[in-house]
Parts: sequence; C-alpha cells; structure tokens
Amino acid sequence: MRKLPLLVALTLMALVPSMAQAYLPPGFIGVSPQSPSSARDFELMHEAGIDSARLPLYWSGVETKDPEYVNPDWSGFDREIELAAEEEIRVMPFVLSTPEWAAPETTVLPVRSLWQRHAWASFLRDAVERYGPEGEFWEDHSKLPFLPIHRWEIWNEENIVSFATRPEPSAYAALIRISGQVLHGVDPGSQVIVGGLFGRPLQVPPNVASGDYLSRLYRARDVKRYFDGVALHPYVADARAMGAQLENLRRIMRMHHDSATQIYLTELGWGSQSGPTRWERGLQGQANELSKAFAMLSANRLRWRIGGAWWFTWTDEGGSCQFCRSAGLLTEDRRAKPAWYRFNAWTGGDPDIVPRARFRDGEEIEAVEEVEEPGLVEAGGAGGE
Repeated sequence: MRKLPLLVALTLMALVPSMAQAYLPPGFIGVSPQSPSSARDFELMHEAGIDSARLPLYWSGVETKDPEYVNPDWSGFDREIELAAEEEIRVMPFVLSTPEWAAPETTVLPVRSLWQRHAWASFLRDAVERYGPEGEFWEDHSKLPFLPIHRWEIWNEENIVSFATRPEPSAYAALIRISGQVLHGVDPGSQVIVGGLFGRPLQVPPNVASGDYLSRLYRARDVKRYFDGVALHPYVADARAMGAQLENLRRIMRMHHDSATQIYLTELGWGSQSGPTRWERGLQGQANELSKAFAMLSANRLRWRIGGAWWFTWTDEGGSCQFCRSAGLLTEDRRAKPAWYRFNAWTGGDPDIVPRARFRDGEEIEAVEEVEEPGLVEAGGAGGE
C-alpha cells in the first residue's frame, strides 16, 4: 500500500506528460535531424523548446581531398552552426565518415595506419579550433549568440556494420584515445562522447551488442581517461524495454569503476507507419511510445545518470532506413503528427506553431478539406488524437 501513491504518480506521468516536465531539466530533450535543416526548421525548433541539435560532421564532406593539397570546405557545417546559433540552439556534432583519400570506405575507422591516425587527429584539431570556445568561427561571427561546441560524439553506431566496416572495440578504443588527446588538449573543458551504440542489433554477429561492445572497450588498454560519456541508441519496439538496455550499460560501467560517467541517448525514436519493422508503431503508437519513453527517463534520470535525450528525428524528409522515413515529429511538409503534441508537452514548447497533419489510412493528405470524411484522422493533442 505504501507503494500505491508512487505507482499512481508514475501512471499519471505516462498519460499526462505535462505533469512530468519538472523532472526533466532545461535542455535535456534535443532533436537529431536526419536531413539538413533550414532557417525555418531551426526557428520551429526554438519555438518547440529545443535548444540542442545533434548534427553529423562528415569528415569526408569537409576534406574531400587531402588537405595537404586542397583546402577543407567548412561552409556546409558553418551554415548549420550559424542557423542554429541564430535561434540560440547549441549544436552537438557526431563526427564520422573517413574520406576516400584516407581509406577505401567511409565506414573504415581511421586507425589502421599511423598516417590515418595523424589525418584524423588533424581534422579533429581543426574542428575544435574552428568551433570550440576560442574558435575562429565565433571570431568571424561575433554578432551571433556565443554557443561554442564543447561536446563531441565520436562516430555513430560503431558496433554495427552499417557504420563500421569491422565492429572492433579495440580499433574504436584507438579512435577514442586519439580523439580524447586532441579534444581535451585543445579545449580542456570539452567532453568526448562514445558514439551512440545501437542497443540490440538484429544481426549478431558480425554486429556487436551494445553491452558487449562497451565491456570490451573498457578492457582495451588505457582508454577510460579519454572519454567523458557513453551514448546509446535504445531502439526497441516497446519503450519499456529501454530499461533493460540502460540497466545493462550502467551495470557494466559500475564493473569498470565508472559509475559517475553519464549516458546520453543521442537517438531515440519510433516510426509512425504501421510496419513492417518493429520500430514502426503507427501514428498513435509513435506518440504513445514517446510518452512512455520520456516518463521512464524522468523517473529514472538520476539513478541511470542520463545526461540528455535526442529525438530521432525532426521530419519525415530524407531517411535511409525503413522506419526512418516516418520517424519525424513533423511530416515532410512540416505538419504536426500526434507525437509532436506529446513532445511539446515535455519540452514546454508551443505545438500550434505548425498546422495539424491530416491522415487517411495512415497516409498524409492535403489539409484543405473542410468536411470530415470516413477514415480520416486529424493529428492533435491528447484530446484531439
């Protein structure tokens, strides 16, 4: 009976997310867009209470040729940093993708030779000297809000073959050592984050489960002092299953005397289509899983030492995987799905800054019809879903 009030409170938190806002500190919830964002997108993010965007920094995109012969092109990432800063949104980059002049495939971790390691270190040094607290970007854009990059996520889902040709924790440990040496050396206040581990890959092996990968990373020689956080992508069919993945990582971190290090959920999401993958839950299912996930994080944030969560993804535009094409909070034409209203209830944002999407049989239709028709569903908040 003593536990009954707590159970009731947790149930209400899951059903009415606005009650749980106090349990999530400002800036805890961010977004991880899967395609380039426009000025309007960043404006909408700001209005939605978002102040952190996780963006890819592609080495292969900046240094398409050996920088010994061709100057790097930072213009694309400069533009995203600029647009984000104009809306007071801080960027957290995840750095990945080896250029063809350094390796045969972009998914090859650049640690196989001394030359590759030197090239990676040089790129990271240039990046932090450009976007860090003493970065030349901020000197050149002195009228922008000063939001230097302090947190750097190294690679992405390095435990699966989609992003690492050979998911080898020992090779990734070498990448983390180099990254930590450079980033901590140039900016002592920087944080180096272990790239988001895919929680439970479907093909094991050659993929490596997140817990096994992290355990083997710790066992690599002299690596812990070079990173400051661990990222996880807990993709599950039911949000409640996230708990087992987080408990497992936290158990492994305790075993390696690293209880104080935070975990970051740098991708978290579900698709709004109805299959065929386990991560596609339908329009209402996507919204429900979002509510359950954030309620779970609010209730366990301190116990699991969660440093933040980034929803994947912003819109349905782009996407290379099956569920990615419907994982957005907004449709491709920036109309609100049911999950959008749940998301804003947690961030304290204004959900009415975009029009509601209208769907028939799970497919968006033009929102021009005034008469309700059979089979038509209008996205809305808790009372209008």
